[in-house]
Amino acid sequence: MQPTRSAPRAATVSGDIATEEANVDVAAAIRGRRAVRDYTDRPVPDDVLDRLLRLALAAPTGSGAQAWDLVVVRDPDLGRRVAEIVIDGGARYFAINRPRAEGADDEAHAAWARGNAERLLATYRHVPVWVLGCVTPRREYPPEMAQTGPLDDVMSVAFAMENLMLAARAVGLGTCPTTAFWQLEEQRLRAALEIPDDVRPVVLTPVGYPTRFPEGRPPALRNGRPWRTFVHDDAYGHGRGEAADPAA
Repeated sequence: MQPTRSAPRAATVSGDIATEEANVDVAAAIRGRRAVRDYTDRPVPDDVLDRLLRLALAAPTGSGAQAWDLVVVRDPDLGRRVAEIVIDGGARYFAINRPRAEGADDEAHAAWARGNAERLLATYRHVPVWVLGCVTPRREYPPEMAQTGPLDDVMSVAFAMENLMLAARAVGLGTCPTTAFWQLEEQRLRAALEIPDDVRPVVLTPVGYPTRFPEGRPPALRNGRPWRTFVHDDAYGHGRGEAADPAA
C-alpha cells in the first residue's frame, strides 16, 4: 500500500518573516501572478495585510537607504475615491492610446474610452485595500549621482511592490500594478492621499480577493517573443535565438 501524502500546506501569514515555511513555491507565485481587475468586496484580514507589507519591505534597497513609504488605504470612502481617480485616468488613457472606430468623432471616442474603463475597472470601487508605493527622499546624493541615485530609489520601490504582489498571490490575493492611469490624474491622487510635494508616487495597486484569477498568458503576450530572444550570453547581441517552445 502506498503511503498517503498530505497536501502541501499554504504559506503562513503571521509570525516572523524568518519562519516562512520552506514549501512555498516561489515559481508558482511568479507564474500565477497576473493583473487582476475583477474583485469581490471580501475584507483582507489585518494579519494577512501586515504580513504582505513586511514582506514588501524586505526587498533590496539601494545603499540601504529605505527611501520608500507605502500608503495603505483601507477606509471604504477613501478607497472609492482612489478607484474613481484610477477609472477616470483609465478612460483618459484609453482615449489617448487606443485607435478610434472608423468615423468616430472626439465625443464618440471619449464615450467608448469611458465605457471601456468602466467595463474593466468597475469592481475597483469595492476593493478592500489599495497600496501606493512612494519614493521618500532620505539622503542627499552627491552631484555625481544626481541622476543615478534617484533612479535607484525608484527601482527599490519597484522591488518592494513586486515582493508585495508575489506574496499576495501566494495567499490567494489579487493585485494589479497601476502606473499610467493615476499618473493622468496625479494631482487628484496626491490631494486624496495627502502626498507631500517631495514624495514621488511610483506604483499603485489594489489588493483583494478576485472573482477568479486570469489563466494562461496575458492576451498581449500570447504571440509574444520567446524568452530566449531576450537573453544575451556574455555580451549584448549574443542571443540564444528562438526556441520551438516559448516556455522551454
